[in-house]
Amino acid sequence: MAIYLSDYLPDTDDDSLRQIVARGIDKGGKRPQPFQLIESDDISRLFKPRQPFSHKGTYGHALIIAGAEETMGAALISAKACLHAGAGLTSLSIPSSGLTALNTAMPEVMFLDRKSLQKIAGNDFKKYQAIAIGPGLGKDQKQLLNHILGVGMSIVIDADALNILAEDPKLLNKLPKNSILTPHMKEFDTLFGTHKTWWGRLQTAISKAKEYEIVIVLKNERTFIIGQNGTVSINPTGNPTMAQGGMGDALTGIITAFIAQGFNEKTAAILGVYFHGKSGDDLSADHNSLTASEVILQLSKTIKHHP
Repeated sequence: MAIYLSDYLPDTDDDSLRQIVARGIDKGGKRPQPFQLIESDDISRLFKPRQPFSHKGTYGHALIIAGAEETMGAALISAKACLHAGAGLTSLSIPSSGLTALNTAMPEVMFLDRKSLQKIAGNDFKKYQAIAIGPGLGKDQKQLLNHILGVGMSIVIDADALNILAEDPKLLNKLPKNSILTPHMKEFDTLFGTHKTWWGRLQTAISKAKEYEIVIVLKNERTFIIGQNGTVSINPTGNPTMAQGGMGDALTGIITAFIAQGFNEKTAAILGVYFHGKSGDDLSADHNSLTASEVILQLSKTIKHHP
């Protein structure tokens, strides 16, 4: 039975959406199908289980730059997700007003003072294998975002960091190659212009991913991962019990953790989106709604027991 793109988009009245979606994602072929459905076998092929004689250094050091005085929860959720997705070390750069909350909630996460962060030079960021910025950051942190963009590493950009980019589109030209943008619909339209249809939005995402050589995670009921070559991977996991605040913050932390562990950016995005949704699926039979924290606590079990 054929699978069509219209099965995964709300705009089902457009004939252009009757495009075939390939089962399974590209395995390195020269001419990948433009629309691909992520399947369980793909995840088994891409994911690398932990090996004997490994240690915390094996699984990388992730830095998450997030939170403001009134939005510290977003930072904590993102860091918690990074921990449970398997990063060997996680550092969280937040205002010092959040230190007590961090030490109480997650003593495993290291604190990096925001003022100290702004003094770190480019080479000193090499200790981190992955960097994310944005959850709860505040829209007044343009100078900080500009500093991080100048590091030269690919970064995961979410939430307020996306809004800062939208306010100064010139910053888009500073995006390091292979960076990951993780917008929901409103953030995407703020960044790249208003769209009347999801088909139009998807076409813009494909164009921008190729133009800037980045990965775009376009969040929807069925999230799309658009790779640097414009190929669209469609995620089948996730469900309405996950329709609560904080899920995007969690996803940012999960993707960052997979980059820290050595997966390339597109693979990290695919694994992150898939396992985030699958964790919600595994809990949905017994829940009407789920918090981001509940999904995060399920995450490691879901990853471990994946076929």
